[in-house]
Amino acid sequence: MSKVLRDILKNIDYRLYGELPNEINAISNNSKKTTAGDLFFAIRGTQTDGHQYISQAIQNGAIAIVTEEYQENINIPQIVVSNGRTALSTAAANYYDNPSNKLTVIGVTGTNGKTTTVYLLNTILQTAGIACGSIGTLGFSIHDKFFPINLTTPDSLQLQQILAKMVDEKIDVVVMEVSSHALSLNRVDDIQFTGGVFTNISQDHLDFYLTIDNYVNAKVELFRKIIKTGFRLSNIDDSYSDKFNATGDAQLFTYSVDSQADFTWKSDIKYKTGIEGTITSRNISIPIKSSMSGYYNLSNILAASASAIQLGIQPSIISQAIASVDYIPGRLQEVQMEGFPRVFIDYAHTPDAIVNVLRALKDIVTSDGKLVTVFGCGGNRDKTKRPKMAEAAASLSDSVIITTDNPRFEDPEAIIEDAVKGFDKNENYIKITDRKAAIQFAIENSSTKDIVAILGKGHENYQEINGVRHPFSDVKIVEELFGK
Repeated sequence: MSKVLRDILKNIDYRLYGELPNEINAISNNSKKTTAGDLFFAIRGTQTDGHQYISQAIQNGAIAIVTEEYQENINIPQIVVSNGRTALSTAAANYYDNPSNKLTVIGVTGTNGKTTTVYLLNTILQTAGIACGSIGTLGFSIHDKFFPINLTTPDSLQLQQILAKMVDEKIDVVVMEVSSHALSLNRVDDIQFTGGVFTNISQDHLDFYLTIDNYVNAKVELFRKIIKTGFRLSNIDDSYSDKFNATGDAQLFTYSVDSQADFTWKSDIKYKTGIEGTITSRNISIPIKSSMSGYYNLSNILAASASAIQLGIQPSIISQAIASVDYIPGRLQEVQMEGFPRVFIDYAHTPDAIVNVLRALKDIVTSDGKLVTVFGCGGNRDKTKRPKMAEAAASLSDSVIITTDNPRFEDPEAIIEDAVKGFDKNENYIKITDRKAAIQFAIENSSTKDIVAILGKGHENYQEINGVRHPFSDVKIVEELFGK
């Protein structure tokens, strides 16, 4: 799809070396996928620098490059910019004709609960008959079809491609997870948000942000991006909510499980084995009956329901939609078989998320049963949270098996040793490095009265080792052990 290059560079400050081509065929930020007639963006990443691959892009047919530094001995036009990521975001939006301006886009940010909130709100929209799509950790959806992606929030080029596809498919509303990295690395700079939701803050990604304040400041930026006629929805149960409430110009609405807010639960709410209760807001009542359990899901259901009200959806539709969701993939997902312990698989990979999940399971384990937890910590991520994750797991479990998650480029044994520093000397835990063996041990050594929690990977169908993603699914492993 050829486009006039000057139109693509609209609103980008740059210095030109050489004569600007009239048209380009496509935008590329991957030298391997660059083809004849493409405009190649050299982007500095956290692991690699795209400037190192300019020659490969030219060999593959790039007719111009966007770079942060003038390149010697390059015989095609150079477009020099101060920040390649911001330039890519604007260029991608221009190339795809600013698709977010033709959509109602709702962004959800926070440490935990983003995936569940997006999934629930997308289900409500579908139930209401609204043409909708979603983008997040589970992939992206258009109507009722799901497609895989590698990042919670894709890079700006892929994101604009997805949004353009949604416009072509006549989508009206898009609900998307907005990660802190997406906000810090300019992936959503040129997205027009109609609404934004803040879920909560707990320690995560401090390998990148160094301090929790830096992390929060990144998340807060979502609320600054919401159009004035849109809405902000803030969880006032979280201690950082004041910062979100003070950011942005759109109308602010609040939600809370325990306190007075625009959206809250009536006091007779039940949540230990399924959720049953009523959400109230001024003259609105939303009866909720859900097979999902756990205190933290009260907040997720509140966020999705309150967002739906802002989008004009009737309470009866919200009730119907929430009731239709048995579980969120990889979020407290149960795999059950007679003769085996109950097994729950969850994506929890922060201390707070582990506590939330295990509290929910502790509430439903029988008095003569035990709660057994299998967990690992990701490699090349915040090391300081590893012992805190172990401490969280031990605080609510009868026994803990610590294993491998996605070691990436780190030694799995070293990761485990970092984590075990969070256990007390008398803690009941064992180390089994091989994740499949750890899961098998947990199931074979638990009774039918016990609950086994397998945490960290959730919906993921791979294990990343030394840059290679090997097929691996906690759900499939359990099903194999059950003989399903």
